[in-house]
Amino acid sequence: MPADLRAKLRAGTPTIGGWLGTGSVLVADAVASCGFDWVAIDMEHGTAGVEDAAGIFAAIQHRGAAAMVRLPSADPFLARRLLDAGADGLIVPVVEDAAAFHQFAQHQLYPPAGRRGVGLARGNLWGDTFQDTFNNFQPVLVAQIETKKGAVNADAVAALDEIDALFIGPYDLSADLGVAGKLTDPALTDALSKVKAACQEHGKAYGGHQVDPDPAALKRMIEDGFRFIAYSTDIIAMRSVFAAIQNVKS
Repeated sequence: MPADLRAKLRAGTPTIGGWLGTGSVLVADAVASCGFDWVAIDMEHGTAGVEDAAGIFAAIQHRGAAAMVRLPSADPFLARRLLDAGADGLIVPVVEDAAAFHQFAQHQLYPPAGRRGVGLARGNLWGDTFQDTFNNFQPVLVAQIETKKGAVNADAVAALDEIDALFIGPYDLSADLGVAGKLTDPALTDALSKVKAACQEHGKAYGGHQVDPDPAALKRMIEDGFRFIAYSTDIIAMRSVFAAIQNVKS
């Protein structure tokens, strides 16, 4: 499954992902059933923990989507645990330096490409697919660019062989640039252009988050060149529907 997602990203095919703020297996199953290419657990701002992860990954993969997880930090050992639990890929926040990301990635790749520890876990069906997993599994790795330093170094990050996509964090990036929340400010649009150019130069997918569940806005992101797109979140999509009761009550 990670190979399928990676092939789409490398081919320039738009991929659309669901985003989970909750730790509910049932919600994960419902979101994944909507036809997303991938679904990510948000472990930076969401409520899911490591103990929730394996069941959520299983629900996502059962529906044919790749199971991604946004880490709370670039912790290589937490990332290894989540890969053992069956994650297909990792979204790593606050990536600012290519050398540091390369060191992180080494922990996610089996020898001789890296130095990931070997264990019997869900990721290799507790040993049943050990050899195939060891020889062929490589997680989808996405670097989140959300600081001025990250944008400046985007070209070097995108040049890394292990990188599959760069994912913009527009609110954090705008804040770090001194224009918090001003998503059309020239300082931010210039930084975004540099990240997009780095992706194009090195054949990596350009990623971002369409937070409002607005299909027209999603289509515009695809037209703008985004290829790894998170679409809304479980909670925001639910609230956008239920908020309509205010029109009935008024």
